[in-house]
Amino acid sequence: MRYTFWILLFFLISACSENKEYEKPDDPLEAGREFIRFALDGEMSKAKSFILPDAVNERIFDNIEKKYAAESEEEKTSYKNASIIINKIHSINDSTAIINYSNSFKKEDSEIKLIKREGEWWVDFKYTFTGDSATGE
Repeated sequence: MRYTFWILLFFLISACSENKEYEKPDDPLEAGREFIRFALDGEMSKAKSFILPDAVNERIFDNIEKKYAAESEEEKTSYKNASIIINKIHSINDSTAIINYSNSFKKEDSEIKLIKREGEWWVDFKYTFTGDSATGE
């Protein structure tokens, strides 16, 4: 009887935690880190959930997703094992930030721009390829 209680409690807790809806971080640095981590891990649908919805951002991300899919398994494993290195974060204002980062695998600096819209932080992926620092507002 005692073991049954603990097993039932375990399944109840597991079921509750699985139904918990994912919430994006409310901080630009953490949102940027999660986006980068999802991308490095090849979890592209999760990474895409951070992309600021517009046709250009989505097209660029789709191209990056295809490029990642074509990588060798060895390359993908190296990305998954890579650490994120935040070099600098620059807050332009209360709703725009730029994160300069690299990873321990490629060791190449990149930047992403995060924009806060309707209470959520979004990655304006166009910035990574154009360097346009306009706030987009």
